[in-house]
Amino acid sequence: MTAVLLRRRLSPSTISPNLFSNAFGATVYVHDLSRQFSSSNGAAKFDFTDMTRPHTWYPIARRKKRNVFLHVGPTNSGKTYHALKQLELSSSGVYCGPLRLLAWEVAKRLNKANVPCDLITGQEKEVVDGAMHKSVTVEMADVNHEYDCAVIDEIQMLGCKTRGFSFTRALLGIAASELHLCGDAAAVPLIEDILSVTGDNVQVQYYERLSPLTPLKKPLGSFSNIRTGDCIVTFSRHKIYKLKRKIEDDGKHLCSVVYGSLPPETRSRQATMFNDESSEFDVLVASDAIGMGLNLNISRIIFSELEKFDGLEMRPLTVPEIKQIAGRAGRYGSKFPNGEVTCLDAKDLPLIRSSLNCPSPILESAGLFPTFDLLYMYSRSHLNCGLCQILEQFMENAKLSPNYFIADCEEMLKVAAVLDELPISLHDKYLFCLSPADMSDEILSQGLTQFAHTYAKTRIVRLREIFNPGTLKVPKTQTELKELESIHKVLELYVWLSFRFDDSFPDQELAASQKSICGLLIEHFLEGSGFQKPLPKKLRQYR
Repeated sequence: MTAVLLRRRLSPSTISPNLFSNAFGATVYVHDLSRQFSSSNGAAKFDFTDMTRPHTWYPIARRKKRNVFLHVGPTNSGKTYHALKQLELSSSGVYCGPLRLLAWEVAKRLNKANVPCDLITGQEKEVVDGAMHKSVTVEMADVNHEYDCAVIDEIQMLGCKTRGFSFTRALLGIAASELHLCGDAAAVPLIEDILSVTGDNVQVQYYERLSPLTPLKKPLGSFSNIRTGDCIVTFSRHKIYKLKRKIEDDGKHLCSVVYGSLPPETRSRQATMFNDESSEFDVLVASDAIGMGLNLNISRIIFSELEKFDGLEMRPLTVPEIKQIAGRAGRYGSKFPNGEVTCLDAKDLPLIRSSLNCPSPILESAGLFPTFDLLYMYSRSHLNCGLCQILEQFMENAKLSPNYFIADCEEMLKVAAVLDELPISLHDKYLFCLSPADMSDEILSQGLTQFAHTYAKTRIVRLREIFNPGTLKVPKTQTELKELESIHKVLELYVWLSFRFDDSFPDQELAASQKSICGLLIEHFLEGSGFQKPLPKKLRQYR
């Protein structure tokens, strides 16, 4: 897939000054926005970079007297279980999770309990007849609908430099009579401070771990000491497959793998194989992607290292990261209720032990990002600027209270720089910038660029004219595997865009089916090294 590069500079389309839709589908009237800003001497003076009172952005939530319950404690403490029981008993409600896997899991749980529940994520929408409940990824939370009960999971992620603003938006904006927040106790003081101006009633419930987690006194030693139920954690695709081969060469175990760039469906099925006692795949090799979103029957977490590359540099794992990963060992009610934690290198033992024995650092601030309405109003005094320049100037001039920080928008700026060459509206550019696009992934970057150019030219993006299914094949090397994972992300991007651009991306079903085929081909590689195992009949054309 290659991008068609358009060199000429074109002027941006104009936007209606009265009405537009924000990135989450809500209708916003510009004249309502002005009420948030002060006036002097009878003349209105607006500062659209003033983000010091973000709670005022959500009038529906502010009209309610919300009862907010914080369920805080370590992993495997039952905090989320108790919050979900309240959701299950409510007349209407929404679950907001950080990952699609968690949204899937909760939707399945509620429907199984005869509580009809819709599933809404960035890439899928499954509507159940009569449903008064929704299970969504946090970015899809609807702040214009009222609920009896709402749950926000992993609420400490409001401190995340890239995604924290979505959790802040849900915290301030969800209009629910009861709002249940689940996460690390480190978030409690910040949340209490943020909600001190909203009029909400806040209660905190602390939980203890349901089963013990023991840091071992010795490292693993020889790989012959690997046993059923072990999970070795490392932080790159190359190291994951290197460890998988090393363990399997001994002939005693087969390894499932879980890491971030695997399709969510594949991660879920790899976890299912590992959890299945009748499966031959009895050891897990994983990245920190196991930290949330998967129910795993792990006996022992083994850290291969305690540092990771974060996209910019190699850095040590933080205390919360070590605790989140280590806490996946031992699961109440499973075959391995008592968890153990160790490492490969003896020098890492003291840091593991000290991290497990100390509380996570208190969160100091929560993420914020300007809503489209703020950027639009700001842009009206910067008519010759593209979205990239508007974003940069807005961020430079933004005014914040001490409880907040501006989200890292480097990825959005990269996308905006591409889009500013195109004759599309500011709102459409904003939507493209919110898409799940990693511009450091060459194939995904090319996919987004070609989608945007085609949309700008014809307003209809046909996947059939861009994507050739004949290029799909079973990967035989890690390089081919990485390429297939990127193609899967391009297809996910198309589906994401199809939900937000009405009829402009009409091949949603084709993209979804090709995405599923990519997942099956990746799984075949994982389970049989891509060529050691006969292909299922339905995949033989992809040899």
